Amino acid sequence: MQSKTLSLKIAALLGGCTMFAATALAVTSTATRPQLSRADARTYTIAKYLASFGTIGSLTTDNWDPTGGVGAVSGFRANYAVAADGTAQYKTVQAAIDAAVNAGGVARKYISVKAGTYNELVCVPESAPPITLYGLDANAGNTKIVYNNANPTPTSGARTNPCMGTSSNATIGTLRSATAMVRASDFHARNLTFKNSYVEGTYADNNQSAVALAVRGDKAILENVSVIGNQDTLFVGATNTTTVIRAYFKNSFIQGDTDFIFGAGTAVFDGCTIQYTAARLGAKGGSQIFAPSTAPDNPYGFLAIHSTFNTTGNPQNNLLRLGRAWDQSVSSLSAYINGSSPNGQVVIRDSSLDASIRVTDPWGPSTAGRPYCSANCAYSANRFFEYNNTGAGSGN
Repeated sequence: MQSKTLSLKIAALLGGCTMFAATALAVTSTATRPQLSRADARTYTIAKYLASFGTIGSLTTDNWDPTGGVGAVSGFRANYAVAADGTAQYKTVQAAIDAAVNAGGVARKYISVKAGTYNELVCVPESAPPITLYGLDANAGNTKIVYNNANPTPTSGARTNPCMGTSSNATIGTLRSATAMVRASDFHARNLTFKNSYVEGTYADNNQSAVALAVRGDKAILENVSVIGNQDTLFVGATNTTTVIRAYFKNSFIQGDTDFIFGAGTAVFDGCTIQYTAARLGAKGGSQIFAPSTAPDNPYGFLAIHSTFNTTGNPQNNLLRLGRAWDQSVSSLSAYINGSSPNGQVVIRDSSLDASIRVTDPWGPSTAGRPYCSANCAYSANRFFEYNNTGAGSGN
């Protein structure tokens, strides 16, 4: 089914209900930078994005509301404690997770992590009970889960994320490179950094993706976390393309340089900082932030709201794209099928965009080569929209 084209009108203010609304000006909607109307914007809220889950075509609506976050650490009582220096019950995060899984039951388990650097792969398996994994230090940067793996890392002699098992291919692949992967539902995290420390170019390959965090279970809440990498930093998506899973990121930090928020899942970034780093590609490198592979029958992919888009490394102005569609498993433009192939969905609203964002054409061609098109398209119309944004990169 051809994607419905929303009416393209001049964006209106939301009546001063966000931190950005006081200074926001109306942005004229264009074919290359469509803005939601005030009426259309009511369809793209946190509540709408996170209301339903399950199998596409027969979604279950539970009106999940995670906006309260995971709660204050002061109110947690750890069932398991981790300290890299050996002063707690476990020295690795994975050992504590394994203990929680082996204990069984359905009650939430709390795992505290002392400040430090944990060089390990982490898997929260599908069989895990609800887990809250939290750093004791309020500064997420002081408690780091780090590993060096990438798509082109040779399989021989390498460790891959245990949630994925071993690979029969010569290289481990994108998702097996994940430093941390969550397969279980109802996972909560706070005060932690997830980082992939791979140095691009270590292994020759056109695909230098290196995942820091992959969320594959429903109803994940991540508050005050940092997710750091370069290409393909954060993945959100179920283990199959017919299932919708949801993730909510609150007051968190995501950094990368190429397609660094990607996948077919539904994710909300509320009050987050989404940062492009020019460290690898240089000041003139350029790339894109979002790469959704949303199923065509799923109206909700990624929502960034009340967030800040900025940069580090002094990239030039008017350089970056907000995103492009990841036409997952579509090898070429001729193989793309309207209404069947993925059609990524993103809304960025009530947020601040710095001068690095391309002003007239912030959305790029898809990975299969579909030209960006918002209406009257030969292929499925792109589902990328903005509303009530501010900053030099917003078009104001």
